[in-house]
Amino acid sequence: MSWKLLTMALIIALSQGDKVVWAEEFKEAGEQVEKIVKQARKTAETMRLPENIHEQEGQKAARQSVEKLNSPAFQEKLQCQMERIQQGESPQEQPMKAQDKSTLTTKESVYLFLSSSAPESVVNRYLVDIGRTGEQRIMPVLFGLPQGLAGKRVNADYFSRVMQADPECQDTPKSPCQRLAVPLKVNPGLFSRYNISEVPALVYDNGQDSWLIRGEAELAYLLEKVGKVANSPALAGISTRLRGGQ
Repeated sequence: MSWKLLTMALIIALSQGDKVVWAEEFKEAGEQVEKIVKQARKTAETMRLPENIHEQEGQKAARQSVEKLNSPAFQEKLQCQMERIQQGESPQEQPMKAQDKSTLTTKESVYLFLSSSAPESVVNRYLVDIGRTGEQRIMPVLFGLPQGLAGKRVNADYFSRVMQADPECQDTPKSPCQRLAVPLKVNPGLFSRYNISEVPALVYDNGQDSWLIRGEAELAYLLEKVGKVANSPALAGISTRLRGGQ
């Protein structure tokens, strides 16, 4: 064999040997990779994310927010805000409601002094007019009970008659007459405070000063006269309403 052929045979043998070595190395590497992948899958199956300790608080806060959003009060407030926006007004631009000057304030009081010795029709007419004003601070006052503390039945019958909304109504067991929602009080102390010796008499007290007018006249007239002297827009307005004005 020539040296050329011997050299070629040696090269071929070395090449074949390298292929075998490389194949073995690739096989081992593949098996290692497969083992790593299998181990990673097993580890992934056993892995669990830690629980969120704030999960319940978050859910509770979310529920509260939804409940507040859906509450009637919030929806009403939201509707008002939307109406203001649609009208082109901000809450600060909303004009303040002017105080009604035709009604009494908490510092003002009107006392109408009456007597059970006066005709019941007169007392009833005053009580009806007081009810028509809608003013809780116009208070009818008696010095004492018609028959004192001993005459409970007579006193009860008296108050039942003068408090009738319709003086012509006749009570029956099946159809009792309607009574006025006007507190007729017995208070001799008020008679003494304002030096009332004659009735009917009307006193207007604005918390600083007081004015008195005596004489049997319509309640609207008495309020009007005292209102002018005391310069009270409230009494003037009440008087106008009683006469059918606005």
